[in-house]
Amino acid sequence: ITSLNSKFFHVNMFSCSNIDIHSITITAPGDSPNTDGIHMGASSNIIIANSTIGTGDDCVSVGSGTTNVTVSGVTCGPGHGISVGSLGKDEDKGDVVGFSVRNSKLSGTTNGIRIKTWQGKKDAKNVEPMMVSDFTFDDVVMENVMNPIIIDQEYCPYASCVESVRS
Repeated sequence: ITSLNSKFFHVNMFSCSNIDIHSITITAPGDSPNTDGIHMGASSNIIIANSTIGTGDDCVSVGSGTTNVTVSGVTCGPGHGISVGSLGKDEDKGDVVGFSVRNSKLSGTTNGIRIKTWQGKKDAKNVEPMMVSDFTFDDVVMENVMNPIIIDQEYCPYASCVESVRS
């Protein structure tokens, strides 16, 4: 299967389980916004293998409430890399547990492996902390990647974000 020049996410899985995606090609221009290759949220037991993903956004993005995801044999680039997040946006809930990236290559991406949590809100009440755990990155080759590993705890892609909680 080939997905070419989607106007938004190419593949979007929400509340899915036991999904295997193999040998897919996803292509969009490197400057195309919001063209995540494969995005998932509130999902479990997902395998993405032996695929080529090049977009203007994340090659693979994992949202809150997702567990047991394996990415293997994936070539990523251009794009923003492989991301977990944006966690905590709109006070969403759900830990991300069990994420593995193996035998994959990122080339010409802004980021390699990225975890991004949304900025805290000063007026947030009764917000449950989220957990990100049991991650494995093994044999991941990065070429011409600006930020190979990045953990952004105050992610906000907009110019008008709230002031930091730490301010």
